[in-house]
Amino acid sequence: MSVEQLRNNVLNTSVVVHIDEFLDERRRETIECAMEEVEGVGNARFNETRHHLLIVDYDPKRVNSCAILTRVKLQHLHAQLI
Repeated sequence: MSVEQLRNNVLNTSVVVHIDEFLDERRRETIECAMEEVEGVGNARFNETRHHLLIVDYDPKRVNSCAILTRVKLQHLHAQLI
């Protein structure tokens, strides 16, 4: 692993968002795409077996967990950080 990759791994963190609503696969994909459009978010994916849990990898220097939660709620969802 290069020094740059190590540095990026140290700077990035993850947050888990619990979503109350039942979401089908298409809706989950839409939400993942919307989250990845947020500046500072590197990756967003739903847990493979627990479809109500969204894992978001982000750079805390560019975005914070509250902004991520707000973006999820803008998708007309009820959610909270875990």
